[in-house]
Amino acid sequence: MPQFDTRPKGLLRIGVGEAPDGAVRVRAVDLRALGQQAAVARAEHPGAAVVVDIDVAIAEDARSARVTVADLNREPGDTLLYVGTPDGLVGLIADIHSLGIADGAVLLPMTGSGTLDLIYDRVLPKLSPTGPASSAIREARPA
Repeated sequence: MPQFDTRPKGLLRIGVGEAPDGAVRVRAVDLRALGQQAAVARAEHPGAAVVVDIDVAIAEDARSARVTVADLNREPGDTLLYVGTPDGLVGLIADIHSLGIADGAVLLPMTGSGTLDLIYDRVLPKLSPTGPASSAIREARPA
């Protein structure tokens, strides 16, 4: 079994649509593959923060998020997929960071402005130790 470098590189790094400055992005379909991809990225880019791309579909309740994704008729991709509530997404990202799997995430909204609003209003503030203006969070709204 491979050994993983599971040391977080400091504060949680979050991007919306793009990576925080200086971060290396990785993609994986599950947490096991993510750990492997992150270890490779850390070996190739020593000292850089490693962030995982996450396709995101969130809604006030998990059922609504699942219906939205089903309506998209989306083919499985090579990116971690989160479908559920804002609080569940917060938990996933916090776990990925606290377990040292990755230093943060790039959130890739799968649906329109409703998902973006939930990310900015309900997810980012809970991930930042000092609120949404923290330097640990790069709030980049897609054009």
